[in-house]
Amino acid sequence: MAEGYLAKRLKEIGEKDIVVHSAGTHTVVGFKPTNETIEVMKEHGVDVSEYMSSPLNKIHIDTADIILVMEPHHKEKVLNLAPDVEEKIKYLREFSSENSIEKCRINDPIGQPIKFYKQVFAIIEDSIEGFLKWLKE
Repeated sequence: MAEGYLAKRLKEIGEKDIVVHSAGTHTVVGFKPTNETIEVMKEHGVDVSEYMSSPLNKIHIDTADIILVMEPHHKEKVLNLAPDVEEKIKYLREFSSENSIEKCRINDPIGQPIKFYKQVFAIIEDSIEGFLKWLKE
């Protein structure tokens, strides 16, 4: 959801120099998004139906300028692969209007009802809007 929404927003604001790529810390190549993800994103004008999962690897980390993570174990996985990149890692929710680093986690909605996906998307949307403001500064 975050990749799709961030890519959409970057296009809307005319930002062409930023590449967005999502990679999972506990996935394999080729999984499609859940039906719930597709539905929620479609409601927000983003088609993720052709997205395919890809696992995080050191090349992703080395080529990234910023690595946005959702949960502490994601940060841990990045640091296990590349211990020297801590300064690149930020929790997406750090940019939320909630302004509370204690609430840095964005829970994975997999296996939850569609209502939970919508709640998670609202947090992602708010956090991405804050991230875009941060980028401009």
